[in-house]
Amino acid sequence: MQTPVKEPQKAQKHPVSNEQTRRQDPKQAQKRPQQKQEQKPQEQHRKAAQPQTAKQKKKHSLSAGEKRGAQMLLAILFVAAVIYVVLVLIIAFFLWYSFGTLSENTTLYALRVMESDGETRIASFSVEEANNRYGLYIPYSTLAPLCDFGIAGDGDQVTIYLPDAGGSIGSILCHRDSSLVEINGSSVRLSAPVLFQGDDYLLPVSLFESYLSGLDVSYDDDKQICSLTIPAKPIFSLKLHRPEPATPCTAEQLALAEMSPGGHGTSEPESSDVTDEPDEQS
Repeated sequence: MQTPVKEPQKAQKHPVSNEQTRRQDPKQAQKRPQQKQEQKPQEQHRKAAQPQTAKQKKKHSLSAGEKRGAQMLLAILFVAAVIYVVLVLIIAFFLWYSFGTLSENTTLYALRVMESDGETRIASFSVEEANNRYGLYIPYSTLAPLCDFGIAGDGDQVTIYLPDAGGSIGSILCHRDSSLVEINGSSVRLSAPVLFQGDDYLLPVSLFESYLSGLDVSYDDDKQICSLTIPAKPIFSLKLHRPEPATPCTAEQLALAEMSPGGHGTSEPESSDVTDEPDEQS
């Protein structure tokens, strides 16, 4: 009789706690969290690989369109801001160039002040003394005693008074370092500004050449000399005169004007000496 062979009994698996596994194999315990972390990106990749639904595609398309619209809006705003800044700079430069500066003086003349005979020299100025970037100038202090000029004002504006041919006093109101003057109350823009220098004032020769009669201004282009001839009797005439005030009419003058043949009034009829007699009845 054969004796039955006994199979080896399988070892029964007993539940092992986490603490026991850590104690048994600490390296495997450390690898498990790493394996879980590696599984997460794989799952995300699987989800991304899955075909998107219509709703998801619509959301993605809307978000992409919004991004493009925002980028276009930012680009438009940027271009508009650049154009605005460029226009502001151009306008500011134009205003500064037009009102803050004047054209440079290209023709240079020496200056001399002569008496009425045209031979006696009273004062003379070299090219460097008489010219600056704005043009040809003469100091007020040179002309004032020769032409009986008077002056009044403060540091920002002065008024030059000069004897007028009509027996009245003409006036030239000058503003500090400005080409805007008022001649007998009328505003005029000169080709060069009136320059304030301490207690003296530099007056452009073009002021007297264009707006003052009685002071002769002549140029010698060959010798590059400008001559100002002072009259023997300093009486000048400004080319911009004040309007003559209208004299008011009296009541008698108005009545006479109405009674005149050319007037618009009506005159009373004259009384006749002939009287109407009654007709005799036969």
